[in-house]
Amino acid sequence: MLSWKLYERGSHLELLEEGIDPDEYDGEEVKRIIEIALLCTQATAAARPTMSEVVVLLKSRNSVEHLRPTMPVFVGTNVMTREGNSTSSSNANASISIVSAR
Repeated sequence: MLSWKLYERGSHLELLEEGIDPDEYDGEEVKRIIEIALLCTQATAAARPTMSEVVVLLKSRNSVEHLRPTMPVFVGTNVMTREGNSTSSSNANASISIVSAR
């Protein structure tokens, strides 16, 4: 995941489109939002912020340094490249919940 690698290098802003004028955004704000997004990709639900916590994080101007994301699980796995050079295996599970009215 490119975003994780850029985060590790401290190069968050490289995720932005080249055509976006740097005078149109606050770089520190963009970095903070990217860090919040990475928090939402944590492997377990317990490690991810709730939506209400995300809203509070987005509304606040405080740093999210105390909430360090860890590398998402899917970053460490091999995935098939467009050239077909790598192989892939996955232990991913999906579940479906059916909710019925009372």
